[in-house]
Amino acid sequence: MATVLEDDKNIPLNFPSGTILVLKPQGMKKPDGARDVGHDLRLFNETDDILLKISFHTRRITFKDYACRSLGDGWGKEQTVDLKGRSMEGVKVSVHHYLTDSKFGRYQILLDGITVYHFDKRLPGPAIRISYFRMAGHCGPSSWDVDLYQIDDLLPEDRLALGPGR
Repeated sequence: MATVLEDDKNIPLNFPSGTILVLKPQGMKKPDGARDVGHDLRLFNETDDILLKISFHTRRITFKDYACRSLGDGWGKEQTVDLKGRSMEGVKVSVHHYLTDSKFGRYQILLDGITVYHFDKRLPGPAIRISYFRMAGHCGPSSWDVDLYQIDDLLPEDRLALGPGR
């Protein structure tokens, strides 16, 4: 059963490797005079580091992380995916956390079941909380339905979207 994540809120989460987080937008909000799409989802670990920030814009999606304790500004390198004219309205977002030969693993990000990016984790720990924020004067869903699945619980055709060996 889905948990509802509302704008400017956060909810607890248990998102270790070997699981997939599925987010379905509910009710696109278009404020009067809205300029464009502008909202983000953030996954936090137990020390409040942002393990993954997914920012949705009109023509692109950006991925970033943030270390609370850092000698610099804490932000990791921003990665961008061009949407090539695709509308973000109603797009289901899935995030698959899997282990690799890197220290902390990766996140595979899928839009409507199609992989758009693999984000290398730079910070330790599983995500224990997720938040949603819509920027003032921008469009975005009023809330997200949040579900978490074990990979083995998915249908075989859904597991195929995650790639071989998953």
